Amino acid sequence: MTLLGKGHYMWQIPKCDGGSPAAITARLVKSNTSHVLIKIADGGSWPYNIDPKTKVDWIPPVLVALKQAGLSVWGWQYVRGDYPEAEANLAVQRAVSLGIDGFVVDAEIEYKKPGKAGAARRYMTALRAGLGSMPIALSTYRFPRTHPDFPFSAFLEQCDLAMPQVYFEQ
Repeated sequence: MTLLGKGHYMWQIPKCDGGSPAAITARLVKSNTSHVLIKIADGGSWPYNIDPKTKVDWIPPVLVALKQAGLSVWGWQYVRGDYPEAEANLAVQRAVSLGIDGFVVDAEIEYKKPGKAGAARRYMTALRAGLGSMPIALSTYRFPRTHPDFPFSAFLEQCDLAMPQVYFEQ
């Protein structure tokens, strides 16, 4: 479960080396990457990295190529908390069908609104129930003290890892 080494988030597969699984894998292997986190869902109704016209899922061929090269592949989802059960259900469906190694929750500003701790708990309870022992991480603000309205504990109660968002500046 422990992620060691260098990892990369992948947001839009078609914009990464033209979506070529071989080219994406070659670039990541060359850069000594050990794990990749691919966006698999957004909210509760949008399975991510699926062609909106043809409905072709771009993830499976990339996932296979990455795993064959020895990389760990995790999925991630941006959540808003308006429909927590629907968000969890979509995450579970995508994660299980894809066969990923772990899952990352990307929760941000929407969860600073009043009353969102309950939504976070409902989401995480449904997510953990659906994913079982699959490792789950929270990726959000890196300085909890500067975000007192964010329900860190509601998320972290069901998480195995914390992955604070750190952006390189200058």
